[in-house]
Amino acid sequence: MQQRELVSGFTELKDLLIRTYGIERRREFVRLYFTLRGKVLLMHDYDDHKKEIVICSNIEEKIVGKGLGVIARRVVKESLRRPSPTAFLIQEFQLNGFFRS
Repeated sequence: MQQRELVSGFTELKDLLIRTYGIERRREFVRLYFTLRGKVLLMHDYDDHKKEIVICSNIEEKIVGKGLGVIARRVVKESLRRPSPTAFLIQEFQLNGFFRS
C-alpha cells in the first residue's frame, strides 16, 4: 500500500471518528488508537478510549465496517492481511506523521 493511500485512509478514519462523536478538537490534534476485543477490530480516540468505532466486526471472516470510506476500507483490509492488524494500524499511523509520542 502506498503512503498516499495510507494518509488518505487514516484521514477518512479520523474524520469518521470526529463526525460520529462530535469531537471539537482540530483534526491534527485527534489521535487514533486501534485495539482488538475478541475478533472485533476497534478504532478509538487516543485521548478517550470510550469513543470507539468498530472497523471490522470479525477479523477472521474479514467483515469490514460498512460506514468506512473506500480508502479507509482498503487500509483496514490491508491490516487484516498482517499477523497483527492492530500493530500494523498503530505503526502505520505513527509512521505517516499522524501521531507523535
